[in-house]
Amino acid sequence: MNEVEVIRKSRRFLQKKGLFNQSVSRLFTDSHSTLTSENDLKPFQRFTVDMKDFVVHPDLVGQLADGETLIAVETKGESDLLKGLAQAELYQVAFHGTLLAADSGKLTTAFVDYARRKGVGVLAVGDEVKLAHPPLLTMPQRDAYRFVERQLSSVVELTSGNTFTLNLPTHYLVWSIFLESDETYTIDPKKPLWGSYPMPEKTWKGALRGARKLGLVTGAGTELALTPVGAAVKDILPDLKTWSKTHEIIKKASNKMTLAAEQPAAAGALRLLLLRDPIIELLIQGLELFQERRASFVDLAKACDSLDHARAPIFFLQPSATANLSDDKGRIDWTKAEGLDFRSSSFYQYKSILKHAGILTATTKLGGSSTKGYDPSADIWELA
Repeated sequence: MNEVEVIRKSRRFLQKKGLFNQSVSRLFTDSHSTLTSENDLKPFQRFTVDMKDFVVHPDLVGQLADGETLIAVETKGESDLLKGLAQAELYQVAFHGTLLAADSGKLTTAFVDYARRKGVGVLAVGDEVKLAHPPLLTMPQRDAYRFVERQLSSVVELTSGNTFTLNLPTHYLVWSIFLESDETYTIDPKKPLWGSYPMPEKTWKGALRGARKLGLVTGAGTELALTPVGAAVKDILPDLKTWSKTHEIIKKASNKMTLAAEQPAAAGALRLLLLRDPIIELLIQGLELFQERRASFVDLAKACDSLDHARAPIFFLQPSATANLSDDKGRIDWTKAEGLDFRSSSFYQYKSILKHAGILTATTKLGGSSTKGYDPSADIWELA
């Protein structure tokens, strides 16, 4: 059995069975070039365990439903089992539990017993997948764990379910206007809660995700309620009719109007919400390293990478690019990064939201809505 098939079956087992009587709430496959063409292995993301002189990358990284326990899986096919076991043991510095997944036909009783003594769990992968024995849960080293945890939190913030997918903040903030405090709502698109507000018909879910990301609403699925933060913002925002007019004004490119100019108080509230985000904080700190507080997107990436190597590559780069541009010590060669390597949501939606909030200058131009033809060296970011 080849390694790709071992990864595939191990993923399915963990997603179905979980570990330690818990489900696996998040599971990522390493974005190695040999794997990214396999759509059923998504989502991809490279996680780096920094060993100082070198780095290692688990084939699978997961988080259990308790929201804290991190697991790492090293996979092997029919060979290199001892090497795989050594790698899985290395991951213990950063993860609570580590496993080796391998072809069951190559796993001897003596080998499995040796893995047990090392505290490494074993997945025996054949026609079926069996947990030969679970990993020993241990407390990882603080710095190594925090490095991985910062990577994971950044990935969660930037996946489609949590990142900004619309470029106008009016669609996010409006939820504080038409929702009332101390009430729970069920969304029915046929009977919209937002009344006359021009909510995008096909992307209203993206607007709701943005509101959740800002901490304005809570709830899962179609159930939602205003948070205390959302209620406080409600007191700052105007009525729905005025907000609808504001949206129409700032959405016209010809107006070159920002929310910060049209509704300063609302933009101020948005700034406060955004400044709680560690990624936004990193971007501001990166720009402050430049004398004029302005830089191209690629230079900003380099600066942020120097400040926080855990978060920066994940924010700026596509998962596959992180793997392709990294050396054996995990350093990114930013000189080789091309437009297609960068996340469009970072240089477009994030940039637009920061501009409307008044964090970036009003004259800041957006770099483009897709990676096609995108030039990161010509995309200028400037603090207001």
